[in-house]
Amino acid sequence: MTGVVVTGGTGGIGSVVVESLSETDIAFSYLTEGETADALVDGAPAGFERSAFHMDVTDSASVASFFDAAADRLDGVDAVVHTVGVVDPATIDESTDAQWSRVVEANLVGSFRVARAAVPHLRESAGSLVFLSSIGGTAGTVDTSYAASKSGLHGLVRALARELGPDDVRVNAIAPGPVDTSMNDVIVDYLESTDFLGHETLDTHLPDYACSPAEIAKAVRYLLDSSFAHGEILNVNGGMQFR
Repeated sequence: MTGVVVTGGTGGIGSVVVESLSETDIAFSYLTEGETADALVDGAPAGFERSAFHMDVTDSASVASFFDAAADRLDGVDAVVHTVGVVDPATIDESTDAQWSRVVEANLVGSFRVARAAVPHLRESAGSLVFLSSIGGTAGTVDTSYAASKSGLHGLVRALARELGPDDVRVNAIAPGPVDTSMNDVIVDYLESTDFLGHETLDTHLPDYACSPAEIAKAVRYLLDSSFAHGEILNVNGGMQFR
């Protein structure tokens, strides 16, 4: 790989993905964390370039502009890793149209926008597209809005894999269980305040409840490097759910 795009490159997982892809040029997006973006750019290994661009996945024009700028800076795109995601947990009784729409818009519709902007570049390079999903997409954990958005993402990944396979573009996703990030802190705090059965009945089968972002970055690298993984939802959940 010579040029990789990472969306959400300043996030808890995204920043580790950026740092783990040390031997390639990277263009990554950020939304509000400008200082973190600058630090990641300044920390690029010798001989390789990192570039940061603002992008909002809820704005089609912003997504398209980011990919055009990234492709121009990288002189092409070999792979895209989409890590942007939000959580705003609420019970069905407490959910509002605005809360539901915010989560689905960012996690599902935003993923569609990223795919639409990325595909023309990936067709040229016979590249790879990796999405960050969640165990919530298959197990129904966290809450209704998050689980529905991630379940929809799984359908998007598999449909894209069928459509883009003949163009030699590989499409996959990673479905982590709990990951040690600030987002997971929000989820745990919410689940501990409710009687949500997913929290009570699902646990890992390893000593640790959550994994580090570095473990997810390893899975990203595997999917980027594999020439035959396609249409896969790769579980990294410590045995929370066997499939």
